[in-house]
Amino acid sequence: MEFKITRIATVRLLTSDIKKSRDFYSALFNDAPVEDSETFVSFRLGESHFDIAVADAKNPVSQGGSVGYWLVDDLGAIIKRASELGATIYRGPLPVPQIQRTIVQIQDPCGGIIGFEAPLPGDLK
Repeated sequence: MEFKITRIATVRLLTSDIKKSRDFYSALFNDAPVEDSETFVSFRLGESHFDIAVADAKNPVSQGGSVGYWLVDDLGAIIKRASELGATIYRGPLPVPQIQRTIVQIQDPCGGIIGFEAPLPGDLK
């Protein structure tokens, strides 16, 4: 059987405080969610979705593991904005010359981790 993977459609973050997470990411992205309930929030970012769901026994809040990285045009600006909103740098920024990008992981005020990446200086990819 053959199949084709075309892109990541959704990245899901788990939280213990949906309202606090929603408000943080709404301010960070400067955008309202496309779906918003007491247990689930979804943002449209480019062609993908960034979902926030309430953690439970099978899906706990955690750091590490898989981290989705969102491509941005100004890594310094997203780090500054996230910091102003109460987030901290969890890892990085780190240059990754193999992919011509600089990456950073941000820990949001509820403990969730989100990644961002940007082209290395001078790279137009």
